[in-house]
Amino acid sequence: MKIAVLGATGGTGVQIVKQALAGKHDVVAIVRNPDNLKEIQNPRLKVVNGDIFSEVSLTSLFKDTDAVISCLGFKRSSAVTGYTESIKPIIGAIRAAKVPRLLVMTAYYTEISSSESQGFLVRWLVIPMLRPILINMRQMEKYLETECGDINYTVIRPPGLTNGTASGRNVKSEIGAYFLKDKSSSTRMPRADVAKFMIDCLPKSDLFQKAVAIGI
Repeated sequence: MKIAVLGATGGTGVQIVKQALAGKHDVVAIVRNPDNLKEIQNPRLKVVNGDIFSEVSLTSLFKDTDAVISCLGFKRSSAVTGYTESIKPIIGAIRAAKVPRLLVMTAYYTEISSSESQGFLVRWLVIPMLRPILINMRQMEKYLETECGDINYTVIRPPGLTNGTASGRNVKSEIGAYFLKDKSSSTRMPRADVAKFMIDCLPKSDLFQKAVAIGI
């Protein structure tokens, strides 16, 4: 496949680029500064400058791609808007370029009320700290749910992310969940495991227009 990756210089994005290349896919890494991805050298990798808030910019870069994977992240502030402001031009460009597949990474507890059954740490530390990000992520998810019935998207909701090597464990998943209810699941997950799961999701039509909570 030919895969366009948004957020390719982030921790998870770098893993997606590396694993997609290892899987013999062609990759278009769309970044603000191509110099930030110089450490990955591969003839199947094309690193290009692109504006995630411009449908015109993205349409030309999405041309002839089989899938778009977005693992964009935005810094926490009093009012986070990057997820909703970027998804609309992304979707517009996907439609214009006729890209058949979209994967988007968000997080656990994007529906904040889902955390009410969780423990003290989640309810009184994690949620207050991440609330602006989670709210905007959920607004983006709702846009996909209500406005993108023509798009074969899948939303991936991982727990807290760690760097380092893959765990080697099987990834657990639950369609439609805002977090894994399996009490044996870890609250943290290597970015390498998330990247593998997302790439493996690309051909799975049973996950079209679904959101999936994952963990290990």
